[in-house]
Amino acid sequence: MKLKSTEDQKKCALKKYEIVDKELNKTYQTIRKTFSESTKRELKEVQQLWIGYRDGICEGPMYSPDETGIESILCKTKTTIERITYLKRVWLSGVPPTDGLGSYVDGFGGSLKLLRKKSVQEIQFELQVVRGPTAHVGEIGGNWTPTKEGKWTWASSPGCSKEDPECCLLEFHTIAASRIEVKEIYCSAYRGARASFDGDYRYEFTEKTLNRMNSVTR
Repeated sequence: MKLKSTEDQKKCALKKYEIVDKELNKTYQTIRKTFSESTKRELKEVQQLWIGYRDGICEGPMYSPDETGIESILCKTKTTIERITYLKRVWLSGVPPTDGLGSYVDGFGGSLKLLRKKSVQEIQFELQVVRGPTAHVGEIGGNWTPTKEGKWTWASSPGCSKEDPECCLLEFHTIAASRIEVKEIYCSAYRGARASFDGDYRYEFTEKTLNRMNSVTR
């Protein structure tokens, strides 16, 4: 931004974007090598969805007023850097804690946290989302009480239904130790009109954990 010429600013922004885009491709290919064919296909599908998500945000109404296109490029750079972090923290092989506590993310602006507060014995969840090109948000939380089958419905208040405008009904499905699928049955009071709690949330390893894993495998 220190450059005076708009053309030079755009060239500079494009150069950085090209660098991080190459880093993303490198990260993607490195991680992909460790997977089975079915997981490779799954990762490819998720990545293709993300490309549409990135373009929808960075070429959407939030950045269209900028006729130079620089803000859109900066958005793509920032979103790509975030995607590199996501791939490293989520798709690299690792074993999550047996109690499942920690952070899960869907890679599309959604995060699910499972935690145990000191004053409460039960596990609690916090679900937050930032969705779409207009960044509509949502937030909800409660007690985490899974069933043996790994699939259950959570209600914001006992026995509430769709007819109650303040009711939130979410379906949780623990697919694997590191993966939780969330389906919104009804929860409009706790989110923006274009947001949704739906998502495929995967365990997010911290940077500290990844560094420890890397030191062990060296």
